[in-house]
Amino acid sequence: MFHILRRLAGNLAQGPVSLRFPAEVPPPAGLRGLVRIDPGRCLACGICSYVCVSNAITGAESQGAYAWAYEPGRCTFCGRCEDHCPGSALSMDPQAPPSYTTPGELARTATVAFPACPVCGEPNPHVTEEWIGKAFGAPNGETRELLRLCVRCRRRRIAQGMKQPHGGQP
Repeated sequence: MFHILRRLAGNLAQGPVSLRFPAEVPPPAGLRGLVRIDPGRCLACGICSYVCVSNAITGAESQGAYAWAYEPGRCTFCGRCEDHCPGSALSMDPQAPPSYTTPGELARTATVAFPACPVCGEPNPHVTEEWIGKAFGAPNGETRELLRLCVRCRRRRIAQGMKQPHGGQP
């Protein structure tokens, strides 16, 4: 009994240990928060949704664009999406996510518009210079031009190039 009274007196003398609203506890160092996307750097490759173990990130091609979606309620904040993003388009907030009351309240979406193929005008996933450097090192101008074409025009151009040495029409 005396032990309990001593503990109560000690707790009362200590004062409050919680913070009054709106004060916040500072986030710990290295905290991985919500995922953010920079649509200008996104390659629309879908690797982020592939490596996401909880299906918090989804992506799909839709009407000449790539639709990216993130649901933080499903996220494990493991950071695999950020680590595997070849275009360095994903980042994670160093702040703790805000509290929410409605499922889906913190969901984020982004649309990455595909540029038009320079030959046929069809929407074509873009290729950044950073990605070209990672994949090919220092390619020549012809390779760079092929990378900017849609798959159909690229195949046609390569087929034409293969026919020319054998007397085919360019």
